[in-house]
Amino acid sequence: MIKKTLTAVGIAGVLVLGGSSAAFAGYASDVDVTADDVTLTPGQATVITANNVDGTTTFSTSGVGVSENTLTSISFAAAVASDTAVKEAGDDRTAQATFTAPTAGGTYLITVTDEDGDTDAIQITVAAASTGGGSGSGTGGSLPATGGDAVPAAAIWLGAGAVGLGGIAVTAAVARRRAAASNR
Repeated sequence: MIKKTLTAVGIAGVLVLGGSSAAFAGYASDVDVTADDVTLTPGQATVITANNVDGTTTFSTSGVGVSENTLTSISFAAAVASDTAVKEAGDDRTAQATFTAPTAGGTYLITVTDEDGDTDAIQITVAAASTGGGSGSGTGGSLPATGGDAVPAAAIWLGAGAVGLGGIAVTAAVARRRAAASNR
């Protein structure tokens, strides 16, 4: 029983933590992604262009400050999420989407996948937002990060699953002891 449980937990962990590795397998792709500007300030927008794409083309990103807003651009708010913009490639095999930088500084990976499954990616760097110059007036800027966005969702689900399995194991052990006590 314990071997089966440990095997199930191991398989679940591999699926949760290793699920996205196949998406980044190293194979040749003819998709070429460029950006008008790869270093942005908060609120600044840049056009992401995908060349050599076929049919429906998906632009996607995730990270701190990403929220789902519109299919015409990849826009941002104050949460950790992802956004996808779906575009149809033109006769020139080109598709474009607009990336608007969030207030959270950092590096954002925009991945482009065409209808054939060919993919490419580009990194956009966003400078940290200015906090108002430190005049001591208390106006402008934002609160410092508190670490609330530091735990990935996969780790939370893995923890919740471990607690659930622990509860099942305790319940099974109590039931087994009661059954053994009643058989005496």
